[in-house]
Amino acid sequence: MSVQLKDDLNFRLRSKKALKNKEGTDGWFLGVYDDGLISNGGNKTDKTVWVLKSVQSSFNIISKDGNYCLGIDDGLNMITNADPNGNGLFIFDWQPNNRVCIQSVFHASKKNRTGKFGPHLGVDPQGGLIGNAGTGEWGQWDIVPVSEGGTTTTVSHSSPDTSTKSTPTPSNNNNNNNNNKQTIVPSAHPSIKLLTDFAKHRELWGEQFYVEQKFTKTVDAKLKFMVRLPNLNVKKWSVMACAPPSPLQTQMIKKATLTVYDNTGNNEISKGQVMQAGSHYVIRAMAKGIPKQHKIYAHYDIEADLYSISLKKIVAGQFMPMVQPLNPQERAYYLQTTNFINYNQPQFQQWIRDNQLHPMLLTDNSVESVLCYAYRVFLFIKLHFDYVLAKDVLSGRKATDTIAAKKSDCGGFSILYSSILRMHGIPTRILIGRWALSGTAEKQKVHVVGEFYVDGCGWVPFDPACAITADKTEPFTKFFAQNSGEFITMHVETGIHGIDNGVESKHQSIDFLQSICYWVDGEGNFNNQESESLWTVTPQEK
Repeated sequence: MSVQLKDDLNFRLRSKKALKNKEGTDGWFLGVYDDGLISNGGNKTDKTVWVLKSVQSSFNIISKDGNYCLGIDDGLNMITNADPNGNGLFIFDWQPNNRVCIQSVFHASKKNRTGKFGPHLGVDPQGGLIGNAGTGEWGQWDIVPVSEGGTTTTVSHSSPDTSTKSTPTPSNNNNNNNNNKQTIVPSAHPSIKLLTDFAKHRELWGEQFYVEQKFTKTVDAKLKFMVRLPNLNVKKWSVMACAPPSPLQTQMIKKATLTVYDNTGNNEISKGQVMQAGSHYVIRAMAKGIPKQHKIYAHYDIEADLYSISLKKIVAGQFMPMVQPLNPQERAYYLQTTNFINYNQPQFQQWIRDNQLHPMLLTDNSVESVLCYAYRVFLFIKLHFDYVLAKDVLSGRKATDTIAAKKSDCGGFSILYSSILRMHGIPTRILIGRWALSGTAEKQKVHVVGEFYVDGCGWVPFDPACAITADKTEPFTKFFAQNSGEFITMHVETGIHGIDNGVESKHQSIDFLQSICYWVDGEGNFNNQESESLWTVTPQEK
């Protein structure tokens, strides 16, 4: 029979089959006796019974009494007080001889005693417990399920039955020796090993590339906005939207206007003017309040040419396009820490170390290329974080907030990704705007993506949120190094500072400006205020 992995599976781990254990029966079983972990426990006691718990793409191994969690510490030693969400996470890898290797997820980027990546639980020839075993005999185990009565069942994995939930690893169908090898991970993520498949990373991103820009379409985009303040007699309105940056490699803005109308929506009362706000530009429209009119409409219109971006390999003998390098001021700007990109915080830097998210020294003594490293970080976020809607981001979008919550929205993930890369000297820029697709009152099509800079190549797109929600196929590159040309950037980088709204003497700041905002001077209160927005995008006919 084969093992069906599921929550609450009770089993024993046998390292040696023929040797007598401490109880005098056959087989050495991993167990906890008198608070100490031993390799030669017996098979007649609950002290050697473990319980499986699935955690996303990996598993915890918990003692039956619930007091111990197997793990591997930073020194690659086997421990029983592991963090279930950290160094107590494992994947199970079947070997051709029908035994299993148990690899640490947390330390997957570290080398085991054989010099290969991926430390495993193991037992040395003297019976010593180790956390740096390879996939040889020292790191191999028999999984022995335990029935409710406490008896064990012999398991063979050479002919898996159709009820098994284990997921096969990719193999060459012409290699009969590998046909039975399986990696036991939940079917939702059979891809955790891709994270440390450095040969695959190099195959994908180890060459020289250039950025290919292609025109996709010209669009007319309009954001219609209405606000009603029934309990306030407005003397002055200040209405504002972003002046979209242009040119970017993904867009060329032909026109951007902001117009304010009276309470009928038909009579224009103000036209916006472009003004600087710190390192950004905004469009501000000032309007006098009209007596007994508590409502205004505003139209934010953008006409833009949009472009898709992808990376193309440079083949031998091909001319390599010239790339304008960043000047020192630009590089410093796109490497800086901000209120959100707070990679200078000690807890963030420790998290980077704990998860081995530095560029790696590879076995041939080369260092990961920028593209390979950026791809590995992108995979890490996809495989280890959950996407939630903006309304459910309760702890904030700082990088330190996201690593603590292990979930965020598009803004939070773009900030986290930027923080990791900037910490390692790779410039990034966050693009804040909307999809170039019409929305509804409920779905406004707001989104945040980004780009990182590779010397000699240029700005490379990334969209980790869409990778989490919409890319289900390995090697998960649909939203890495590609931009579909269906996005309008309203401003680059979070935090528009130094806003003169014409109403208050103190300048204002806004973190994300993807909509129309307003300020008023008047008498009354904001009780019972109402507002509506609708985003429409119309492609121009050729």
